[in-house]
Amino acid sequence: MKRAIIGGFVSLIGSIWSLAVIISANNYSIDGWTTPPGKLLTQIAQSNLILWFAVSILLVLLGIILMTVEFFKKDN
Repeated sequence: MKRAIIGGFVSLIGSIWSLAVIISANNYSIDGWTTPPGKLLTQIAQSNLILWFAVSILLVLLGIILMTVEFFKKDN
C-alpha cells in the first residue's frame, strides 16, 4: 500500500512537471512546423525543453508502473 501511495505522488509530480514544460513551451513563438511532430513538440524542441519533458513523462510512467505492481501484488 505504501508503494502505491508513493507511485501516486511520483505520477502527480511528473504530471505537474509536464504541464509546466507545456506552458513554458507555449510562450516560445515559432515560425512554422510540420505535421508529424506537431506544433507542441516543435515548440518544446526549439525551446530546449526536451530533456525536462522526457523526465516528466518518465516520472508519470514510473508512478503508473509502481501503482500497477502494487495493485497486482499478492498479500500473504
